[in-house]
Amino acid sequence: MKYIILILLVLIVYNLTMGFYYIIKDRKASDRGFHSLKTRIFLSVLLFLVLVFGYYFDLIQPQNTVYQSQ
Repeated sequence: MKYIILILLVLIVYNLTMGFYYIIKDRKASDRGFHSLKTRIFLSVLLFLVLVFGYYFDLIQPQNTVYQSQ
């Protein structure tokens, strides 16, 4: 499950970088920036769903970060 989440995060960052590059580099009217945005939104929703289903099916566990005083 960790690897799926990491791969999705890397793909989101890669798509963000390429979308920025397409917007800056393309001087003519191009749909590459728009397609990059659509792909990034799809990957973000997919990541959210993976996290929700992973938590629901106990594939991932939240960590308790509250420390009790002794």
